[in-house]
Amino acid sequence: MKKIILTLLTGFVLLSGCQKEILYKDSSEPCELQIANPTGRTYSTDSVVNFNCTSKHCGIIPLSSKNYWIYEDSVFNDGIFEKVQYDTLRFLSNKITYPDEIVWWQSSINIGLPDLLYANDSTFFGLEDRLFTPGFKDVKKEFGLFEGDSVKYLTSFEDAAAIGRSLKVEASINTPVGKFQDYLYFEKYARNYRKDQVFYKPGIGVIKYVSEKAKMGERVIKPERILTLMSYHIE
Repeated sequence: MKKIILTLLTGFVLLSGCQKEILYKDSSEPCELQIANPTGRTYSTDSVVNFNCTSKHCGIIPLSSKNYWIYEDSVFNDGIFEKVQYDTLRFLSNKITYPDEIVWWQSSINIGLPDLLYANDSTFFGLEDRLFTPGFKDVKKEFGLFEGDSVKYLTSFEDAAAIGRSLKVEASINTPVGKFQDYLYFEKYARNYRKDQVFYKPGIGVIKYVSEKAKMGERVIKPERILTLMSYHIE
C-alpha cells in the first residue's frame, strides 16, 4: 500500500512540475543585444549580401520586421506648407556583411536616420557607397549616446560638409503619442544648404524630425518636411 501511495505521489509531483513548466514557459522571441562597433570598416560590394533577418535586435533602437512607427508628415514646397500625409517607418529588408556577419536594416522612409543602418547599444552607423570608387561600401558613424550634456563634431550630408551637434534634453516635448522627457536632440547643419533636426528617445525611436533645405541656386534654407510621431508598435 505504501508503494502505491509513494508511486501516486511521485507521479503527481512530476505531473505538477511539467504543468508548471508549461504554464510559465516564455514563448516570446528573445532580443539580441547589439554591441559590435564597425567604425572605420570598408566592405567590398560582393561581401554585402541580402539577408532575411527573423530575429529581434535591441540597442539604442529596437529593430524587428514586426515593429513600425507612424508619422504625421507635413510637406512644404519652397518653404510654403503644401499638405499633410501619413508615413509608416518599417525595417523589412536586411543586408549582412562578411566576414563580421553584422546585420544592417533598410528603412522605408527618411526619418533622419541612415537609410541602411546598424545600431548597437549606443550608436547609429550607416553603410554607404564610397564616392568616386565603385565596388566599395564604407561605414559612417552617424550619432548616438555621448558623455556630458552636449557635443559638437564634424559630419556631412551626401554632398556637403556639415557641423553636427548633440544635446541631452531634460525638458519635455509633447506629441500625439504622449509627453517625452530626457530625450536626445541631434542636429546636422551645412550653412546655406541644409539643416536636419532629430528628436530621439532611446528605446523607442525618432519622435520628431525636421528637414530644412535651400532651393537649388539659392542660399536660404526653408522648411521641407516635419514628421511627428503619431503611434508606434514595438515587440
